[in-house]
This record gives sequence, structure tokens and C-alpha cells, in this order.
Amino acid sequence: MSSESMSLFGENHIHQPLADAMRPQKLDEIVGQHELLDAGQPLRQIIDKGIAISLILWGPPGTGKSTLAYVMAKTLKLPFEKFNASTENKAVLQKFVSKYPNESFVLQLDEIHRLTKPIQDFLLPYLESGQILLVGTTTENPVITINPAIRSRCQLFEFKPVTANDVVPVLQRTSQKIYQFDLAEDLALMIGNSANGDVRVALNILETLVAMHGKELSHEQIAEFAKNQHFVFDKDSTNHYDCLSAFQDSVGGSDTDAALYYLSVILNSGDLESAVRRIRDLAYMFIGLADSHAVDTAMIACQTALQVGLPRASTHLAYATITLCLAPKSDSAVMSYNLANEDGKESNQLHRMPSYLRDAHYKHSVETTGGGDMLNPFDQPHQIAKQQYLPDNLIDRHYYKPRENKREQALNQRYQALRQYIYAPQSKQDNKDNHE
Repeated sequence: MSSESMSLFGENHIHQPLADAMRPQKLDEIVGQHELLDAGQPLRQIIDKGIAISLILWGPPGTGKSTLAYVMAKTLKLPFEKFNASTENKAVLQKFVSKYPNESFVLQLDEIHRLTKPIQDFLLPYLESGQILLVGTTTENPVITINPAIRSRCQLFEFKPVTANDVVPVLQRTSQKIYQFDLAEDLALMIGNSANGDVRVALNILETLVAMHGKELSHEQIAEFAKNQHFVFDKDSTNHYDCLSAFQDSVGGSDTDAALYYLSVILNSGDLESAVRRIRDLAYMFIGLADSHAVDTAMIACQTALQVGLPRASTHLAYATITLCLAPKSDSAVMSYNLANEDGKESNQLHRMPSYLRDAHYKHSVETTGGGDMLNPFDQPHQIAKQQYLPDNLIDRHYYKPRENKREQALNQRYQALRQYIYAPQSKQDNKDNHE
């Protein structure tokens, strides 16, 4: 056993991970997240001013979410407990609540997007009373994955990947404190770039390299290790993210050869998930309604690629890439939503919906609000009800703006015909009379 690794063993000879040994103890030691944690930024102010509010932190692994929860508890001088929604049950939370009957405590709830409904129901009253100051952490978008009842009681903050330059001082400080040697800046930058924006991974790479080669590390040793472990190796810049961007833009620009080249660079780094994520995104962003069959084809190819895995998955993603490059392009879904969002982001009190569109699941809703008392399209000619759906003051809005490709021009003809059929033949008063 090397003398360097001995410093990470306690008296009971249980190894302490390097990332845990170097966990920041105060806000100024957390790297990255400048838009959240620099002086005067919103999350920094919440913690510095001791504002007792629950948080949901979301973003990639190794970006400081769990560390922030721990540092927040230390800063507020509150007890700190951890709970994992994937592996632990309600009994653990009950134990925490009983442990602190007369004081608040910070609860770091990892994998919060996996909360079951019984645990959500258990948490709510303690969030309301303030006994639990929740810091939920997740890699998933909380707007999509987290119950609105929990989400509405928290402030949401997105954590971004940490840059290699931000990781350099952490690695240099670690090499001095734990291993008693000075790590050159260019070597630290190589490790930081290899870690793909994950501080924990960067520290794990350093720990392994020192165990393998001692204090005399070389560029060649770092490059070879990163390659063999399928880490992203990039000596000079965050080239991996550049390649992802270039891949996406090449598909959008219909350059099949360029897209295939950048895809190969991404897959040679072992990053299947990022390639799949980009293809799924750009299929809707760049092709969309111009060729829905091409979009569906790409989605199926991506799903198959994840099931098959590398290296064979490269064929499936190449198939998807070529299909999307050669497909006609349209951003009409993006542009149409942006137009609708100009009205949608305003208070919905400004644009009141027709009463018969309101929720009808509760007793007497029709009598009290008119909710649900609408014409059933399936009882009408052509299965289309001639009734108003837009709020009165938005009745003349046309959000869908088709591009000039063959398929969307056909869709536009149907769109215009439906609008005319639904709205034109009758006045608003006639529409109102149909529901009285």
C-alpha cells in the first residue's frame, strides 16, 4: 500500500474517498456555479442571509449539489441529515423528525425525482411547519419529474457542468494536502478536461493516477488512462462539448459527412448518452413537422442504440444521423411555441378561457362554473365541434407558422380549414348559446 493512500484511511482502516476528504466546508470553496454562488447572486444571498427556504438543485453529477446542502447546513448552524429516495423508506424520515422535535434541520434528499407519493405526503406538513429545510438534489428537470406540491414549496436552481479551469485549483490543492506534491497546472487541466465537468470524477482520476504512478505524473499517463476509461480526453479545451455542438449544428445544416465525423469523435470517447440526447433533441428542433417519419425513425434508432450499447450502437446512431441530415428542415414547432409563449407567460387572468373548458372532475362543477359543459366533438359532424376554445381576446391569434416545405404546406391547408370550420361559421354569441 502506498504512503499516499494511507492518508485516506481512518483508524478503522475504511477507505475515505478522495472526493469526500476534500469536500468543501464553506461556500467560497465550492467550485463553479458562479451565476448562483458568487457574491450578490441569488442562491448565495439566500444562504448568506440565513433565509429558511427549501431548495431543489438539479444538474449533472459532480457539480456540487450535495456539497451545497452540507455547506448550507453548516452556514445556518442547523443539523444535517441525508436521505436517498431510491433506496430508503419513510421510516428513515420518521426517525429524523423524531430526532429533532423542537428544531429545524436540513434534509438533503437525493434522487428527489424518485419520491413516492406516501413519502411526499409525509414530507409536506414538515415543509409547511419549517421543521424540515429541504435541499432536494436530482439530475432530472424538476419541472417535469417532481410533484407540483413539493416543487411549489421550493426554490429551483440549475447547476451547470463545472469547467476544467474551475477544477484545476481543486486538484492542485488536493495534491498538496493529501499527497504532498505540487501538481503542474497543465497536468491538472488535462485531468479536469478528462472529467467532463464532474469534480468527483476529476478527484477519482487523480487518486487512481497517483496510486498507479506516484507523484511523477506525465501527460502520456493521463491521456492513456482517460482513453482506456472512456473519459473525455482533451488537453487544451473543453473540446467534447464543442464536438457535441458541432454535431448538432452539422445535422441542422444538412452536412451528412460532418455530422458523421463529429458523431464518431463523440462515440470514441464512450459518451453514448450525450449522442443519443443530442439526436433526440435536434430531431424535433431542426426537422420537426417537415418530416415526422424521419423524427420517429430517429427516436426508434436511439432507443435501440441504448439497448444495444457500444460499439454496435454506432450503426444505429449513424442511421439516425444520416436520416436527419437528409430530411427537410423546419423549426416551426419552436417558433410557433415562442409566439404562443408571448401570451402564455402573461397572467392567465388576462386571457380567460371559455367557461365550458374548465375542469369538470368535481361534483356540481357544471352548475357552479360551467366546467365541462362543452360540445363533445365525437357527437358532431366530422368529429369537430364548432365551439370557441381560445380566450375572447386571443381569438384572432395564429401561433402556428408553417415553413415552406411540402409536408407543412399540406398541414397548413388543414390547419386553415380547421380554423375556418371551427370559428368562422358562427358568431361568439352563437357559440355561447350552444352551451346554454
